[in-house]
Amino acid sequence: MTKAEREIIRWGKLLFERRLISGWGGNLSCREGKNHFLITGQHAPLGFLTAKDLVRIDGQGRAVRKNQRPSSETPLHLAVYKGTDAQAIVHAHPPMVVAFSLTHASFVPVSFEEKYTIGEVPVIAQDTPTVTKPEQIVEALKYRPVVIIKGHGTVAIGKDFQDAFLLTDLLEEAVHCQFFTQGSSSRDKVTVENAPKHNGRSSEVPQDGKSYVLFSQEHMRALVESANDDSIFREHGNETMLSTSLTLCLEETDTSWTVKFITGEITSLDRKADGEFMISGKEEWWKAVFSNRIDPFLATQQGKLRLKRGELAQLSRWYKPFQRAFSIWQTIPVK
Repeated sequence: MTKAEREIIRWGKLLFERRLISGWGGNLSCREGKNHFLITGQHAPLGFLTAKDLVRIDGQGRAVRKNQRPSSETPLHLAVYKGTDAQAIVHAHPPMVVAFSLTHASFVPVSFEEKYTIGEVPVIAQDTPTVTKPEQIVEALKYRPVVIIKGHGTVAIGKDFQDAFLLTDLLEEAVHCQFFTQGSSSRDKVTVENAPKHNGRSSEVPQDGKSYVLFSQEHMRALVESANDDSIFREHGNETMLSTSLTLCLEETDTSWTVKFITGEITSLDRKADGEFMISGKEEWWKAVFSNRIDPFLATQQGKLRLKRGELAQLSRWYKPFQRAFSIWQTIPVK
C-alpha cells in the first residue's frame, strides 16, 4: 500500500469519527504527479476504506485500472485541481454546515481563529445531487481554502489532507457555535448601511465615480485620505495606539509604498520600502484584496500575500484599525 493510499484511509476514518460524513457520503482525492490523481471510488464508505476502494485516474478522470469506478464527483475534483494549487481535496457533508447553508448566503467568521484561517465562506447554490457546475466553486477556492455547497456539504483544499481536514472540522465547529449566537453578533464591515461617511455621504462609491490604477500615486493618496477621514478607523487606531509603518509592495513592478501611522492617523506616505512591516504580493492577489474578494489577513495567512518583514503576531495587535482601513480601501475601485 502506498503512502497516499494510507493517508486517504486514515483521513476518511477521522472524518467519520468526527461525524463530518456519514454513511457513504463524501469523497477524498490527492495529486499523484502532474497529471494523475488518487480518489475514492463510487459508493466508497470513507470511515471503512480499504485499498480496493481507491482509484487512480488520469487528467481526464479515466481510471488507470479497468473495472474501477471513481467517485461521481470526479469532475469537481479535477476542476479544482486545474483551477487552484490544491494538493488534496476533502469533500464532506458536515451536518451543522449543511443545515446552516439552507438559510444563509455565507458564513461570517466571529472568532479570530476563524477570521485568520477560513475567512468569510460563501454558500454556493447547486441544483443537482452531484456537482455539475463547478465553476463557481473553483472561482471561490482561488481566494479561500473552503466553500459551502448549499444543502450539500463542503469542499476544502490544502497542501495535504491534514490541511483540508482541519479546515472542514473548524468550519463545522464555527457554525455550531454560531447557532448559539444567531442574531446577537455584528460585523465591523463596510456595507451600504454602515459605510464610512465623507461630508455626510456614503463612501461606498466615490463621489466622482473614479477608479484608480493599482498602487499609483493617485490610488495611494485616495487610500490615505479615506482612512484619515473615517472616525471609526481613527478611534480604533487611538485605542490600540497604532504607531508603526507598513510597506505595501507590488511584486511584478517592484513598486513599494510605505504608510506611517501615529496613534491612529496616517501621517505620511512615501514611495519607499523601509516600513517596520512589509507585505508583498502579486497583482492578482492585491486586486483580490482591494476588491473584497479575500480578507488581507487571510491572504497573508494563506501565503497569497507574504509578510516579508515583521511578525504577524505583532501586526495582529492592531487588527481592528487595520481591518477597518482595508474595509474602507475596498470601497475605492481599482482598474
